[in-house]
Amino acid sequence: MIRWNLLTTVLLVAALNNVGWSMQTTTNTQTTTKPQAEVEPVETDPDKKPGSGDAVEAGSDAPAAQKPIASEKNTAPTIDSNTSDGMEIDVDPEEAKAAADSYQKLMAAADIDLPWDYSPYKVLIWLVSDSPDLSVSTIEQPLRKFLDRDYSAIWRVSIAKAPRAVATAAQRNMAGMDYKIITAADPVLAVKRDHKDAVRIRIAENVAQYVTKVYGTKGRIQEVKQRAALLGDKTVSGVGPRLEVVEGDALAVSELWADEATEAVLVSRGAARLLDDPEAKVVLPELADLVSRSVDAYDKIFIVKLQVNEVPAQVSVVEMDTLMRHFGPVAKMQSGSRHTLPTTIGQTITQAFAPVVRIDNAGQRSATGLLRAGGLIVDEDSPADLKVGDVLEPMTRKNDRNGKPIIIGPIDWAFLNVTAFEGRNVKMDFYAGRAGGLQGRKNKRTFRTALKVRPFEDASIVRLHLQRDPSTPMIGYELYEKELKSTKMTFIGRTDWDGRLRIEPTEAPFRLLYVKNGGAVLARLPIVPGLHEFDVADLSGDDTRLQAEAYIRGVQNAIIDLVAVRELFKFRIRYRLERGEMEKAKTLLVALREQPSNEVLANDMGKKQTYFNNLLARSANQRAKVDQMFGITRELLTTHINGKLVRDLTNEMNEARQNGGKTPRKDK
Repeated sequence: MIRWNLLTTVLLVAALNNVGWSMQTTTNTQTTTKPQAEVEPVETDPDKKPGSGDAVEAGSDAPAAQKPIASEKNTAPTIDSNTSDGMEIDVDPEEAKAAADSYQKLMAAADIDLPWDYSPYKVLIWLVSDSPDLSVSTIEQPLRKFLDRDYSAIWRVSIAKAPRAVATAAQRNMAGMDYKIITAADPVLAVKRDHKDAVRIRIAENVAQYVTKVYGTKGRIQEVKQRAALLGDKTVSGVGPRLEVVEGDALAVSELWADEATEAVLVSRGAARLLDDPEAKVVLPELADLVSRSVDAYDKIFIVKLQVNEVPAQVSVVEMDTLMRHFGPVAKMQSGSRHTLPTTIGQTITQAFAPVVRIDNAGQRSATGLLRAGGLIVDEDSPADLKVGDVLEPMTRKNDRNGKPIIIGPIDWAFLNVTAFEGRNVKMDFYAGRAGGLQGRKNKRTFRTALKVRPFEDASIVRLHLQRDPSTPMIGYELYEKELKSTKMTFIGRTDWDGRLRIEPTEAPFRLLYVKNGGAVLARLPIVPGLHEFDVADLSGDDTRLQAEAYIRGVQNAIIDLVAVRELFKFRIRYRLERGEMEKAKTLLVALREQPSNEVLANDMGKKQTYFNNLLARSANQRAKVDQMFGITRELLTTHINGKLVRDLTNEMNEARQNGGKTPRKDK
């Protein structure tokens, strides 16, 4: 009986397992075949990088992970040289497999979601080499071995050859790279914003559904089909049959935008940014090696340029913080031999790396944040850790409803100074040239972070110019340095003929500068000397205020002179009255009445004050200073220049006339 019950139990468990596997298979099939257009958008979590699982408008600057990928694209691609419109595309199976593997890593990196202080950095290293002998295959293993010493727990690293557009930008000017430059070559589908179905077009499949024709050059169309085929998509998400070749170059395609009959064009992202009237709605197709996809999937991208044909070999590294799309300063080192090159690359990457703090609370003068991957750091000397006295550069990103940033990047003339730690929370003092840079309401579309600064330059050149007028330098303005914990200020120097002044590094983490002119403080400029080669400040000019000050000083001097003249007339009139010289006293009194009166001076001051206030309409601070100067002068005028003196002397003359033309001598 026991054996029979045991057999029955085993059969029942087996049956339940079969049912479970059947349900799971059905669910997976439904998930795979669900069209992308049916995916509903979700709000981003404030702890995530924008794009970690959020569905937004396709082709926007929001991350790639926001768009679900059909499961067949995550498998090895099926190679088919015949596309739907008959154009033959030759695909190398090994290249297709590499592209598919890279795409899977990209999507996997974008899907990782852990608590901020236990979340490793998702790092991509792009190699740019001037020698074909140095490739990812030869560098990767020793470089990983070196990086694992410091980053095995806090980094998840991918190493790849830099896309052509990134490599070209790096070879030209590493210090001048930005997000627009490195993504300018990505092919995109540009749909007119005034298209009748524009609101429904979010991903490439929607373009195939609602757009009749997409114009592009033959080379661009072939490139797009080739890169889509590498991922196993021979129809470019169904857009392939809609693609129509235009005779001519990319300019000819862009010129079709003005034609009312044109619905969409296939162009580079850089060209799409120039399309207007109407504005272009950018849709990003699923292609291999898209730079914007990589930017959206990783936290840090290091672009490593190797110049091994020089002696000694030169290694240059720049870090891109992808959330803020911010490129840090370029770190450079020399390598004695190719054998030590991986070590040199690792050391240069460490120099370029900036730990990230998520700012959770911010006031006018302080802030508190959480260090990324702080819970994974076990070595107090880890490059990912922070110490008291470290300086960070605050940054902010505000997205629109589609995940596209409307404000992004560093806050001008602002720094955070680490003062203490409470667990993994970092406490910082906030120094800024303008108030309110970090303050604001918290929401799911606003992100505030701070990156540790890495000054590599010997010094920084500060240039002051007139607000909204870079061609007008502010010459001869004084710069003072204020100590952080006291009110003591030290004179640094004056700006030269071009409004420039060289600021040298000191033992202090950064320097708090004040700009003065004519004794008035015009601006506060926190600066880390050596962080940037040039720091430019556009300030409200002080020339108008100085003109107003000069006028007021002239009025005040005139009042003093007038008071002296009136006192002299008073003495002479009384002297003549004491001697009985009525006619001479009367003549002097008439002359006194002809002197400038309170009303005349006040009316002239009123006109000048209106004139200066109109010039300072955009500078409330300086306008307030001018109004204060005029107010003080009016009070001075009312006190010392009034009609009382003339009335008193007139009364004295009347008394003298009644006394026979002579008055007794009176004390002054």
